[in-house]
This record gives sequence, structure tokens and C-alpha cells, in this order.
Amino acid sequence: MTQEQFLTDILFNDLKYRVTEEGVQIFSGDAFKEVIERGIKNGVGIYKVLVWKKDEVEHILTHEQFLKKATDLRWAKTAYFKHARLDEDYEFSGEFKVSEKLLQRAALYVPKVKTKHDEEE
Repeated sequence: MTQEQFLTDILFNDLKYRVTEEGVQIFSGDAFKEVIERGIKNGVGIYKVLVWKKDEVEHILTHEQFLKKATDLRWAKTAYFKHARLDEDYEFSGEFKVSEKLLQRAALYVPKVKTKHDEEE
């Protein structure tokens, strides 16, 4: 499983987001809060949180600014809440890191998606 597959199949599963031309996933405040919660539960790191307004990045926050490791998502939660309270129109994106160990483990547990062919059998 690749990092992109992990993010879309597990971390972003069933959440609404839009994708920029550069491939950046941008979430509403509520959806990004859920991404952070899922990241905490799954051991995903976040290096940067980008705060967007009207398709422009207004703020870039990093784990280093908060003196935390990328996998200690308390920093991302703090950054999110600080900006979500300032303006409810803010949207968020992140720069994620999924460890190789986590990708290997996830490949073992991701359920097979039924295809049309499977249902006909």
C-alpha cells in the first residue's frame, strides 16, 4: 500500500474534500478535525498544516513551531482550533507522513472492496 492509498482509503475515507491542481486535499474545518483524530488513532504524522481562505494559503504552521514531533498531533489540534475559532470560513490541508511500518500493517487489514464481478458469483 502506498502513502497516497493509505490517506485516501483510511484517513480521508468518507470525508468531503476538494483537490487543487497541484493535488493538495483541502478540507472544511470539521472534516480536517476528523482527519486529525484519525491521524492520532492511526499513528500518522503531520509536518505542516496549511490554513486556506478563498483558495489562498493564509498561514503555514509546522510541528517545529510547536516544538513537537510530527507524530505528536497535539500540535496540529492546537493549530486547528486556534484558526477554526478565528474564522469559520478557513479551510485546512496538511502535509502527512505515513511510516513504512504503518503502510505494511495497513495493507494486511484493509478489507477487500467487493466488485461487480464478486457479486455476480
